Amino acid sequence: MYQNVLKPLFFWMTPERAHYAAMDLFVLASRIPGVSWWFRRKVRQQNEGQEVEVAGLKFPNKVGLAAGFDKDAKWLDALALLGFGFVEIGTVTPRAQSGNPKPRLFRLVEDEGVLNRMGFNNEGLVPAVARLVRRPEGLVVGGNIGK
Repeated sequence: MYQNVLKPLFFWMTPERAHYAAMDLFVLASRIPGVSWWFRRKVRQQNEGQEVEVAGLKFPNKVGLAAGFDKDAKWLDALALLGFGFVEIGTVTPRAQSGNPKPRLFRLVEDEGVLNRMGFNNEGLVPAVARLVRRPEGLVVGGNIGK
């Protein structure tokens, strides 16, 4: 399904739009009865025996998601289903910022990568904090702060 449907659709979009569309689609899918349960079950199996403790914090595994993917803490529920050991939000700034001018995200097709020049586009501290207080239980969240 990914190769034949989703990938062509995402490559038809700008990279930035594809980023948001992919997460919106995953959030929508995670709300289908049974999907969240299935992901939690798979993640629990994969994380078995992978736990680590660092500076008094317990992580389910060593692999985390760095800042820049979820700048505004909008997708914590969905990202928790993917099994990351931690999720770092941000960069969050005291006030909302629009970031760099578009286009600011570029596909490197031959390298199978993406070049990110988005800057500090975010909704600001207050909306991020409001979402953080509702984060999934057990999800370790770090924050990247800018000015």
